[in-house]
Amino acid sequence: MLDVEFQAASGVTVIFGPSGAGKSTILQCLAGLLRPDSGRISIGGEMVFDSSRKIDVPAQMRRVGYLFQDLALFPHMTAAENIGFGIRVNGQEKVRRVTEMLERFHISRVAAHRPEEISGGERQRVALARALAVEPRLLLLDEPFSALDDSLKRGIMADLKQWLASTGVPALFVTHDRSEAEALGQRMLLLHEGKLVGSEEF
Repeated sequence: MLDVEFQAASGVTVIFGPSGAGKSTILQCLAGLLRPDSGRISIGGEMVFDSSRKIDVPAQMRRVGYLFQDLALFPHMTAAENIGFGIRVNGQEKVRRVTEMLERFHISRVAAHRPEEISGGERQRVALARALAVEPRLLLLDEPFSALDDSLKRGIMADLKQWLASTGVPALFVTHDRSEAEALGQRMLLLHEGKLVGSEEF
């Protein structure tokens, strides 16, 4: 049972709580991967779900970037192809966006490599670049850094914070790690058994 109400401002809002609290369920409902029984979801001023008005915007139309814990990269595609996959324009604009993301996240040198041919940190950067290349109006991060060592994690978080600051895009970040929460987040929502039980500012 999930019963929550909140607003996410620019910057990173951390959703923190024990396993089974409903953290990932919130992200999946926002992304359109799960359909709530009832309620309303608004993203960037657009109502994307409203049970009373029978509004349910398809996931691919919500302009939400989603970084999963397992990254979900396409193994048969190169890094550049993975990044460009969700971009809904073609030609030079698509090339520009892919190139910009390769450069911003320091992975230009692996652009032509497939996921199995690059390091774990590089795969993480490719997955993040893919989520951001679609120019999302909301970014969802579901424990994406849990498999990285501290030095890799710090570098990727620094690049992500810089991108978020330059775009003003709000992000929701699910983590079990309080040090990650404090390093990346501006505020934290505390979730327990499907309900919000508190909040903190960092």
